[in-house]
Amino acid sequence: MKKLFLLFVALLATTSLWAYDFQSGDLYYKITSSSAPYTVEVMDAEWSITFSIIPETVTYNGITYSVTSIGNHAFRECTSLTSVTIPNTIMIIGSSAFTNCSSLTSITIPNSVTSIGDRAFYSCDSLTSITIPNSVTSIGNYAFYG
Repeated sequence: MKKLFLLFVALLATTSLWAYDFQSGDLYYKITSSSAPYTVEVMDAEWSITFSIIPETVTYNGITYSVTSIGNHAFRECTSLTSVTIPNTIMIIGSSAFTNCSSLTSITIPNSVTSIGDRAFYSCDSLTSITIPNSVTSIGNYAFYG
């Protein structure tokens, strides 16, 4: 039984290491297409980040990737985040992407975004201004609750 538990803990630890493929600056990325056109998703951010300019492209191991989505929980609990710039390459803002970003005051969503996930901006208490373009065809449950 003890060996089975240790095996489970070891597997759990190694799977968490594969949550993202690489880091660039304060952001962590997951490769979503490893063949042309090369794409990545923002998977996580340093918890202490105060502002973020998500790049249109990011280069890793000599390959330039287009940043096409903000993943589920990517900026979750970044309570010091006050502003974020989203490039025109982003198409999807994932579920809980900005949940509990209590210092985030405004955000402009570019015309490239078509989908905003469940609870994407849930409990963003300071959010007083948001621009949503006509390109957004899907807004998830509780996306702006709280």
